[in-house]
Amino acid sequence: MPVPSVIHERELQRVAADSYISRTFAVALIDAPGTEFDATDDFNTIMGFEVEQDLGGYQRQQIGFVTADLGAYGDGKLPLARKAATFTHNGSVNETIRFSHVALLNPSDTAITCISKLAARAALSDGQSAVFYFDFTLYGVYVVPVS
Repeated sequence: MPVPSVIHERELQRVAADSYISRTFAVALIDAPGTEFDATDDFNTIMGFEVEQDLGGYQRQQIGFVTADLGAYGDGKLPLARKAATFTHNGSVNETIRFSHVALLNPSDTAITCISKLAARAALSDGQSAVFYFDFTLYGVYVVPVS
């Protein structure tokens, strides 16, 4: 029977420092209504649906983490501070930003860190804004096979 083991606080802090601290992640809007992306989908395939740059003022946003963003370790997990990305339409007439997914890109912009499908396709126009919050928690559970 496998035996679960909780990863030590220092190890989770090391992983957080190596993967998140002092790193910047781009946040992109994807317009692919009806599409279900998963962890095996190719980066270029997903990004082929990115909202057109400058359409209604659309630009990728950025979030980043610093050491002070590390929360308190407890119950085998380590939270990071909540981050937000805000997209604001620039008021351009006849330009609507439409999107169905929000994607977080890795720091080198070469892979998707995570992608979320919205409940319904969204649209921004006339100076409207959309804010997306990112809550990261690192879980440290290792299952040791016992023979």
